[in-house]
Amino acid sequence: MASSAPQAIRHSAAEPAASLARRVDVASSIDRLWVVWGEPDDGTRRVIGELWREPAGFAFAYGGQDLEKAKQKGFRLLAEFPEERGAAYPYRSSYLFVTFAQRIPSPRRRDFARIMLSWGVTETDNPLEVLARSGGIQMTDRIELLEPRSDTDDLREPLAVRIAGMKKHPGAEHIRVGDGLELVREPANAFDPHATMIVAAGEKAGYVPRPYSGLVANLLDAGVQLEATAVRQLGDPADVGRWVVRIARG
Repeated sequence: MASSAPQAIRHSAAEPAASLARRVDVASSIDRLWVVWGEPDDGTRRVIGELWREPAGFAFAYGGQDLEKAKQKGFRLLAEFPEERGAAYPYRSSYLFVTFAQRIPSPRRRDFARIMLSWGVTETDNPLEVLARSGGIQMTDRIELLEPRSDTDDLREPLAVRIAGMKKHPGAEHIRVGDGLELVREPANAFDPHATMIVAAGEKAGYVPRPYSGLVANLLDAGVQLEATAVRQLGDPADVGRWVVRIARG
């Protein structure tokens, strides 16, 4: 549900976690991802490239207007991709690049099935889905993988986001699986005029991640009713405690 100012939320009847996972992971097979870098000062996420599947393997290219802004904030080209190649001349490989493959747990791990379930992965043999659901987050760098959506996306297909800035706001303490959350526009935000707060029990829990802020803001500003539901809390040590929220048309 969206509103113009924070207010007490209505809690939906809690659904089983598995049911919520099925509801949020309704996208068709994922074959392309944004590669995102987080600024060291405030964690602002900037798209610096894309990773996608091809018939013969995988491809990666730098690109997007955020790349130059990221470089100004300290981003350096990734070691495996030392040249700034764009989509017209991407890096290609028969296998998933090590930069991204190392972010996926080995299927030989005894807890592999549990990890996949906790991330909401339905196609465990699709590495791009694993990266999309987990974010591919590591403690050793500031890279994150996201499902790409344009600012003109109409959200006919629900979107799963990981709350941004959650550690800075107390509202996340109130969130439980299945809770309905408020989406509250913050157009006066000094860093992003498209900023949209995620509010739990009347308190700010964080924000819609910047790569999706334009999409969500455009729909809310146009009067489209959106619903936000807490789906799962990530348990991986690199991103422990971060909430995944499903955003869909009401």
